[in-house]
Amino acid sequence: MRAGPERVVLQEGRGFHLVCLPFAGGSARSFVRLARHIPRDWRVTAVQPPTGFAPGPAGLDALASFYLGLLAADLREPALVLGHSLGAAVAHRMAWLRAAPPSESLHLVLSAPPRPHHSPAGLLELDDRALFREATRQGMLPDLNTSEDFALRFLVPNLRQDLALLDRRGWAPEPLDTPLHLLGGTDDVACPPAALARLGDVLTPRSTRLVEGGHMYVLERPAETAQALVEISREVTAHPAPTLAAG
Repeated sequence: MRAGPERVVLQEGRGFHLVCLPFAGGSARSFVRLARHIPRDWRVTAVQPPTGFAPGPAGLDALASFYLGLLAADLREPALVLGHSLGAAVAHRMAWLRAAPPSESLHLVLSAPPRPHHSPAGLLELDDRALFREATRQGMLPDLNTSEDFALRFLVPNLRQDLALLDRRGWAPEPLDTPLHLLGGTDDVACPPAALARLGDVLTPRSTRLVEGGHMYVLERPAETAQALVEISREVTAHPAPTLAAG
């Protein structure tokens, strides 16, 4: 189960700010490996839903509103907001709901986003063991090198809670005025490159990039993901070119 605070500073820094929103079943600590490869002068903050979060009929918008309040002091410019998988849909809704006008110094990175208008109802009808196995087959979960029983006890409840945010309508990727970028994995089954390209036709991103790997490249290929984020950051105004962290 997720534990600890809903907002975690993974790396202190006085310059550029990277804000990370997790995938279904993930936590703020899911971005620890990525933070190790981020430039040392960047500040890295990650969030997670509160324990027992119950969004009700508001779904994604409820979590997006919660994060907007939680991150009120963090959404300072220049910055990137990185949402991975379900987190990408939440980041999109945050931009839609945010009262502040769009800025060239605050960009979104929608990483391996969910399939548009796709309901998770079929997954949610499965029992816990079947849900875990199907989510694993689809590459929706990282390889934690733990037993299935451990995953059923500590991971699946969060996964089920988060998938329910999409309800029966799924995510509607409406165009935004906020500058955004798309990021995907070359071997992603849940969000293959062709699907990412089709999403680009709707969202008209500033850029689309691919990282070698499957759906969980953010965890499994942190150095390559960090490199992509550094390249994206160069498009954010008033931000000097950063130097990647060693190793």
